[in-house]
Amino acid sequence: MAAPRSPMVRAADVIAWLTATAAGLDADTEAIAHGGTALTLLRLKPSTKDVDFGFRHRADLDRFSKALERQGYRLTRDFRANPREVYLRMEDPRSRIPAVDLRAPTWNNWRMTEAILSRALVLPIGRLRLVQPDREALFLFKTYPLRETDLDDLRAILRVSPPDQARVIALFDEQDAIHRSELLAETIHEPLLNILELRVRFAASLRLLGPSYRRRIPRIARRARIRFGELQLRPSLTDLIRRLRTTEGVMTWEDVMAESGDRLRERLTKGETRTRARSGTTSTRSKRRPGRPPRGD
Repeated sequence: MAAPRSPMVRAADVIAWLTATAAGLDADTEAIAHGGTALTLLRLKPSTKDVDFGFRHRADLDRFSKALERQGYRLTRDFRANPREVYLRMEDPRSRIPAVDLRAPTWNNWRMTEAILSRALVLPIGRLRLVQPDREALFLFKTYPLRETDLDDLRAILRVSPPDQARVIALFDEQDAIHRSELLAETIHEPLLNILELRVRFAASLRLLGPSYRRRIPRIARRARIRFGELQLRPSLTDLIRRLRTTEGVMTWEDVMAESGDRLRERLTKGETRTRARSGTTSTRSKRRPGRPPRGD
């Protein structure tokens, strides 16, 4: 079923809609604004046509989706981008907001860590706890899709309110470290693919922004080049961008790894082992797992 054509909605429209949705919740529920929704709520763009919310806990997503059903929404898409991530689309063509995308517990595999959420704004709306990540987290999240609309959002952030470069880099490095820490669990294959997705898309977005915009964030652009270069992939970044965009983002990374040789996992694993040795730790996973700030933040 084709998604209904979404009108442009303003921050006031989103808040009014959330107020009505929160009235149907039967327990306290946390929702995290994502994408254009989050940028609109922070007034970094005037309106959005995509209404997106993430949930750290599946129970919160279930309560929110049931509240939408009570308003007349129907489930039209139930998709697993990866074994750990749930993506639902809810639609009601009669509503001011006809389509809503919901994901848990991650969004494009971004982990909602304490660092990511440390500067988030929290708005209580009845039984709903609306979490609005800060500009830096949103900038980082927007480097993933490579769509023109997302690149336009990145450029808009740079024009309106450039991000703190040190924080964007720190957040990127934290996500990268989470994936690298999981490389040492030999039964897990996804971390290597996650690192490729993270680093290649980050570098690709910075390339696609263009030189004038990269000059506004030189430290971020340099970190993107360095992290991509460390992969030593055989295809060039230009070629990878072409593949990602022509396949609508569904990349067969196994083919890329085959072209690049079989040493990638070994190099990254050695790097993670050295990092642990320098820090004097035996495991980073317990420290890197997403935190859970108090409900009353």
